[in-house]
Amino acid sequence: MATAPLRPPWFGNRGVQALAGGALAYNLVQLVLHLVDAEWGAAFLAFAWSVLFGYAGLESLRFRREQDAAEPAAGDAPAEPPA
Repeated sequence: MATAPLRPPWFGNRGVQALAGGALAYNLVQLVLHLVDAEWGAAFLAFAWSVLFGYAGLESLRFRREQDAAEPAAGDAPAEPPA
């Protein structure tokens, strides 16, 4: 089994998810427009970008859930150090 990918802590940020969602929506619109205009090469490129940004958005959501699940486990430690 492969090891978990190394992701920076900011990868689960809501801003990353919003940017990925916006880029995905833009590329899906471009995909439809290129298909209507019969520009097959540009449509394929828009499809490829859509797959990339969709994957980045899903992985960011998954990483955010992992961070949220790990947070209570880290919160089990005492709030103040023992005297």
